[in-house]
Amino acid sequence: MVSLMKYIEVINHYNDQIKESIKQVYLQQHLEQPQIEEHKIVALHLLAQTTKNHENLVLTTMLVQIALNTHDQISTQYEDNINSTQQQLTVLAGDYYSGIYYHLLANSNDLSLISVLADGINEMTQEKMHVYYNDYHTIKSFLDDFEKIESKLVIKIANFVNKDDASPYISKWLMYKRIEFELVQLSKNHHTFFHQLLKETVQNIHDSNQIENSLILCLEILENELLKLKSDKWMDILDKDLDIYPIHDKQKNWKIMLEEGLSQ
Repeated sequence: MVSLMKYIEVINHYNDQIKESIKQVYLQQHLEQPQIEEHKIVALHLLAQTTKNHENLVLTTMLVQIALNTHDQISTQYEDNINSTQQQLTVLAGDYYSGIYYHLLANSNDLSLISVLADGINEMTQEKMHVYYNDYHTIKSFLDDFEKIESKLVIKIANFVNKDDASPYISKWLMYKRIEFELVQLSKNHHTFFHQLLKETVQNIHDSNQIENSLILCLEILENELLKLKSDKWMDILDKDLDIYPIHDKQKNWKIMLEEGLSQ
């Protein structure tokens, strides 16, 4: 199991490398720093740490993910005050990040990794087309489909490093951490693309309170699903309670809210 200090060191190490790789003064002056999904750094590191050139593998995969996430920001207008210049810069930023990972891939001369990530991008794009333009009756059905997007590149890497056995647990773990992240963003009144996607695709979800209550419930469901995998060795390697996004104190309040809601 990764210790608290160990995973913080891993995250900080790759955060520094990623930020150095994508540094571009003009974009930094006009756009927010892209969100680095730290739960994916941890999962990728644990999967790849015993393989050759594992740091390049983690860094390259994360840059692919950042580029794809950046392009998502222009697919839905989730901020009223966004203007055409910001849109154009966001597209430019996504293309810029894509160029960096293509450069890294070319330098690594690893044709098999190039093929794996290309397949992942293609499959993720198809999954996004299905999810982004669907109409869901429940948030659970939405999250079941979104989990495939959330875990796609990491699962591709798990297969690439011959750790297919990790896929069932890691897929659920990544979704669990994604929900934690989104709940923390809500608590900060920071509205994300994911929140807007919920409002646009899931019936009966129209505001932040409904998003929060639904995600709290889904977090409980996912926790039970993870516990059902207790025989999986990856549960001991990748702890669901790793507090990557400081949330444990908030979870106590959420459990109280959930219990009160169910008792009514």
